Amino acid sequence: MHDMKSHDCHVFIQKLILIAFREMLPDHVWSALTKVSLLFQSICSTTLDVHQLHELDNGVAIILCNLEKIFLPAFFNSMEYLIVHLPYEARVGGLVQYRCMYPFERFLRELKKKVKNKAHVEASIVEAYIIEKIGLFTSQYFEAGVQSKRTMPRGNDERTSNDHGIQVSIFNYPDRASGAPKKRWHTGPERHIIETYILTNCEVVTPYYE
Repeated sequence: MHDMKSHDCHVFIQKLILIAFREMLPDHVWSALTKVSLLFQSICSTTLDVHQLHELDNGVAIILCNLEKIFLPAFFNSMEYLIVHLPYEARVGGLVQYRCMYPFERFLRELKKKVKNKAHVEASIVEAYIIEKIGLFTSQYFEAGVQSKRTMPRGNDERTSNDHGIQVSIFNYPDRASGAPKKRWHTGPERHIIETYILTNCEVVTPYYE
């Protein structure tokens, strides 16, 4: 196994170990790996049991001792022993969505894609970021028929055509309803802002105030 990302490793440890090696390994080896799998399932669950976390905090050292009886010393480094702190981290930090590093890894991947000159990493990221923001800003002034990254629907979004009966370009954007519709009356300042935006950005009303 190679080229596994963090999420792939989590799925492998939490789900696949329990069934993949059941008939391949001796019982004492499979039992030790199963306890590691159950440990990660407990600390990565959507609900946490404080009493169970205290039990895991007391029993994680035994899990490591069982692994040391199976694997060679060369297998272990500081990363393997870090699981000693995971039950305490879950007890203090809370649910997994407040502790996981997936969003930061995705953000770092986006930064790595911006690096074109490895001799000047920071400058490459800054230059690509500025170009991206300039493109996003200028796309707001494109004509209504021009499709840009800002108005392009997502690949997994099942959007239909803009059949809303609205011909004004600034209101005719591709969208999809989310939840039940609600009605709300705008306040005076909100209405003034909306009217100002329409008068300064909508080409339909241009002939009327000229």
